[in-house]
Amino acid sequence: MKKVRFALLFIAFNLILVFLLTRIDHVFKNKSVSGAQELFAKWDPEHADIVFIGNSHNFCTVSTDLLYDEYGIESFMLSTSAQTIPMSYYAAMEAIELKHPDKIVLEISYVPHEHLIIGSGMDHCFFDDMPRCKARKLALEDLIDESERIYYILPLGYYHSRWRELHKEDYEDTDLSYRGTFTNTRMEDSLDNIPVAPEGEELPIPEITEEYLLKIFDLCKETGTELILYVAPFGSNESNKYSEEILLNAQRNFNYVCRIAKEQGIRAYNLFYELDNLELVFGTDWMDRQHLNLFGQEKVTRYMADRGYFSD
Repeated sequence: MKKVRFALLFIAFNLILVFLLTRIDHVFKNKSVSGAQELFAKWDPEHADIVFIGNSHNFCTVSTDLLYDEYGIESFMLSTSAQTIPMSYYAAMEAIELKHPDKIVLEISYVPHEHLIIGSGMDHCFFDDMPRCKARKLALEDLIDESERIYYILPLGYYHSRWRELHKEDYEDTDLSYRGTFTNTRMEDSLDNIPVAPEGEELPIPEITEEYLLKIFDLCKETGTELILYVAPFGSNESNKYSEEILLNAQRNFNYVCRIAKEQGIRAYNLFYELDNLELVFGTDWMDRQHLNLFGQEKVTRYMADRGYFSD
């Protein structure tokens, strides 16, 4: 009897310990720029039409809630802050493995960068709540140095020092919607112009980025998933070293990617060349110089949906 009692107490203790560690981990994580992965695990549509992957330009530009409410498109915004193209490859793998949508829409504003991941904790937005699946295992092995993986398997080791800065929002769930829609009504009034490089001008993207981009192309072809590319418009920002010259060169990178995509029969849309048609208003439609707010997001979502960018 004593052995049975000891075993039951041991099991109960460990269950309570795991529960407490899980709750502490949830509280300590920085939820200001995360939540999509946790919601994706809970998203259970009757049929998945689209999964959007990419970085903050994506989730600030498209409203998956609006697509559902006004167009009947069942989609999820599996985009996280600083999601690089290599990370998006594993996001596409995850989406196909767990939900197998008809389409994956990839926003390509990060193709000028050659990083596997963006550090400073931003990559934790992608990994921390990623559902247990083959894609997560492969992503950790490929993108994260072996000596650092423990902080992605047990994120509390990374966040434990945040106890000094906890506030009310840390004890609440993410404010993203069921379909991962992000909304913000803040208005930026310093943006008054977006320079645009001439159509046809190109610059190759970094070799490592192109390698993973082509992996996304191949993955979608192999699994019968339609891939659609687009680039969201954004302005220059000297404060984070995204000067006008860098912005124009990035647009030449986007032209390069759109061309190679179309050569492979993949739809690609560069919204920098549709700015006049988008009718975005400086001062009311931008959250900051590089991201749209709710009002701009709704305009662009309707514009793309009305023109069949997400349709067959």
